[in-house]
Amino acid sequence: MAETMNIISFDIEDWFHPEMFSGRFPRENWTELESRVRRDTDIILNFLSRKNVKATFFYLGWVAEKFPELVKDTVSGGHEIASHSYSHSMITKMEPEEFRADLRRSLDVLNDLSDHPVVGFRAPTFSVTRDTLWALPIMFEEGIRYDSSVFPIHHDRYGIPDAPREPFVIYEKDGEELIEYPMTTVRYGSYNLPFGGGGYFRLYPFWMSMKLAKKCQEEGRPIMFYAHPWEFDTELPEIELGMLSKLRHYKGIRSFLQRLDRMTDLFPFTSFREAGLAVNRELEVQLDASHQTS
Repeated sequence: MAETMNIISFDIEDWFHPEMFSGRFPRENWTELESRVRRDTDIILNFLSRKNVKATFFYLGWVAEKFPELVKDTVSGGHEIASHSYSHSMITKMEPEEFRADLRRSLDVLNDLSDHPVVGFRAPTFSVTRDTLWALPIMFEEGIRYDSSVFPIHHDRYGIPDAPREPFVIYEKDGEELIEYPMTTVRYGSYNLPFGGGGYFRLYPFWMSMKLAKKCQEEGRPIMFYAHPWEFDTELPEIELGMLSKLRHYKGIRSFLQRLDRMTDLFPFTSFREAGLAVNRELEVQLDASHQTS
């Protein structure tokens, strides 16, 4: 049986881009705000270099356009570039042609900076839901071949609770496929418990995260880990928020890097691209073996 290929990815956005700030920091004011994404992403790149781990970086087109050298540093580190949209607008708030224009703009920027064609996408705030499946053929037509935006849970902003919990074909046309890599959940009774990064990794006790990770591996399921640069920022600007939003956004940031350091010691991780290459190599070995015995 092949080793489970756990995937680690980072949604590269600045500290003012999360959806909870969309009304407070409108796009026309972004250039007036202090940017922290360069220093925060450097923390990630240095960490991955030290651990000899390759990752997928879902870049916001706006960030890539403003900091092209950051994307080039990511490429130089052997990491995969993918799209996190251009403007960090949830698909649930967009019309189809607006989404197409936004995705295309991000791909134009990223393909100019990447050493490989950009074929991966993650929607802001996991906003591929039952109501936005119309976005899938648009992704496909624009050259996207894998998506990682579906969270098989109930949530107040996102989620398709009954979606498959393992990678699956979410759209197909003329024999070509768009593969969905859903975010990691662990099944408890009739409930999918979210796990795999971001706020869940910060909010859960570390022992619980490791227990869930071990359960994923025992089931042969890959861990789809994700994080944002601002989650590594121990001096993250504190914005007045309601109690729940404040808990979701700030709790656990001071220990996030140390926790990830320990987790990557215990479980192997790689990028979407490298995981795909590993699968292809395994298939080639199997084919060679079958040819030799035939």
